[in-house]
Amino acid sequence: MPRVHGLISKFPRMQKPLISFILICLSLMLVPCKTNAVPPLSDDELLAAKMPDEQSHIHYHDVRFMRTRSRNVFIRYNPVSLSLGGLMYVYQRIISPQLPSECLYSPSCSAFSKDLIYDYGIVKGVFTTSDRLIRCNRLSALDVHPLLVNENTGKVVESTEIYKLNP
Repeated sequence: MPRVHGLISKFPRMQKPLISFILICLSLMLVPCKTNAVPPLSDDELLAAKMPDEQSHIHYHDVRFMRTRSRNVFIRYNPVSLSLGGLMYVYQRIISPQLPSECLYSPSCSAFSKDLIYDYGIVKGVFTTSDRLIRCNRLSALDVHPLLVNENTGKVVESTEIYKLNP
């Protein structure tokens, strides 16, 4: 304490501003803060606010059986195409509504897969579907171009045109 007192006595012009500064700081610490603070929520209110809406996780697909553009009877009624179409229909109709709607992309992966198979055929459609499924996670959101994101839904909008080869 004598050391501080010695500093104050060495600088007499600083005594009055220093004392007033200390008094202002102390008064600010002692005066309660007057804000329009919201009272804390109870645990039940916090849980109710955190619970998702009942309809928010339900998502709908354009569920139709997968068809091909070909008019050839062999291609149209090919057992492989029919089995893949049936599996896709069962997935979209039964399994997918049971899962939460957390898809990053606007046409869901299964609807996009049906469009790819319809546009490019079974072989290229399956390979391009695997590319889409590999990219269908939250880590791939780090590498999305901002212009592809829909402002209203916050989802990435893609079309099957991205897989066309430009000659």
